[in-house]
Amino acid sequence: MVLGDNTMTIPTIEYPQVSIANSELRHIESSVIGQDYQIKIRLPEDYANTTNLYSVLYLLDGDHAFAMATDIVQYLIYGGHIPDLIIVSPAYGSKKAPGEGGKNMRDRDFDMTPEGDRYIDFLQKELIPFAESNYRVSPTDRTLWGYSSSGYFALYALFQKPDLFQKYIIVDGCDNEEHSKVEKIYAAHHSDLPIRLFLSAPPERDDSKFFDNLSRRNYANLRAEYAQLSEIGHFAIGAEGLTKGLVSVFGK
Repeated sequence: MVLGDNTMTIPTIEYPQVSIANSELRHIESSVIGQDYQIKIRLPEDYANTTNLYSVLYLLDGDHAFAMATDIVQYLIYGGHIPDLIIVSPAYGSKKAPGEGGKNMRDRDFDMTPEGDRYIDFLQKELIPFAESNYRVSPTDRTLWGYSSSGYFALYALFQKPDLFQKYIIVDGCDNEEHSKVEKIYAAHHSDLPIRLFLSAPPERDDSKFFDNLSRRNYANLRAEYAQLSEIGHFAIGAEGLTKGLVSVFGK
């Protein structure tokens, strides 16, 4: 710094980027959607030294949520709150939508339309088979996590393909009216809903109406919990919802 000058010249040195431990980056060229998806993987620390099958967390919105989720999962494992697990997280390689100069297609995929139905097909026919043929994941212990738009999609997917995942974590992603419609259609043909569900929302949204209606159905084998999250705002509750959701669906 030069005396009397309030500016500082910092050398422009390129340092290596910080990587996420025990992670892999794979790709799926989806023939169902016609989209190249990045698949972000988190593996247990001792994965290479075991022959165990692991619980698997299918984490939507991987461009935004994967790095956050790896640390939350690790802390919960340290605390003995959840079993060690594998994260499988589809992403687009961009946080921005095409209209902002990026290539993130969440607005297309996470919807209750034929586009959303195609994304369910992608999960069922391509992503899950990819994970189960390449990694030691348990086919009977799949968790789906969604937040905001991806939570809206995940709750919709629950009633379209209820046997695709055994656990669901929905964070600020419920539309009382729209999701009640798809649940009503499901209820007309089913009395059983063998899942564990964690549904959560911030104080400014009250999704308890949907949850109460769901509870009154008395579905066999449904274990569900509703939580009102903190008053810290929509963009701050993704981590809180994931933490509480994992503890809920894996708890005793």
